[in-house]
Amino acid sequence: AQTRLNLPVWLGIGKALEGALEGGSGPVDRETLVSMYRDWPWFHTTVDLIETLMAKSDRTIAAHYDERLVADKELLELGAALRKRFEVTEQSLLTISGHKAPAEDYPDLQRSLKARAHYIDVLNVIQVETLARIRAAEASGATSGYDYQTLKDALLLTINGIATGMRNSG
Repeated sequence: AQTRLNLPVWLGIGKALEGALEGGSGPVDRETLVSMYRDWPWFHTTVDLIETLMAKSDRTIAAHYDERLVADKELLELGAALRKRFEVTEQSLLTISGHKAPAEDYPDLQRSLKARAHYIDVLNVIQVETLARIRAAEASGATSGYDYQTLKDALLLTINGIATGMRNSG
């Protein structure tokens, strides 16, 4: 959740829905999924919950973590593939719900997320820079002293600030 991709929430769902929505190759087709969303409270709630958590996500912030903190080319490609998979999942859910944007039915949540985004985005940028500096300090063996401890404290503050701002547990 700190990187704002919220991976455990949606990973796999888009792939599962993709077959039904695009080619009818799944166990149910698009019309059945739309009907389930409309008529089955449990399915409706599940789709809305996943949309809500996707509304809290930010692929741009997730990409910033990768760009600044990941050096391995294969891992960078994995990050890009996951962000693409996020888009497919989001579009699949929006197709089923008929929404134009995730959590469209929850205007209070939309306003709250928009108001908090400015503060949380800054905390994410600070967290990325803090992690980069901690890694550099550890690589050079400078893991004692006031500066290193200040970085560790700043990291903890950003973790708590982001979790609080996103209203997630972390």
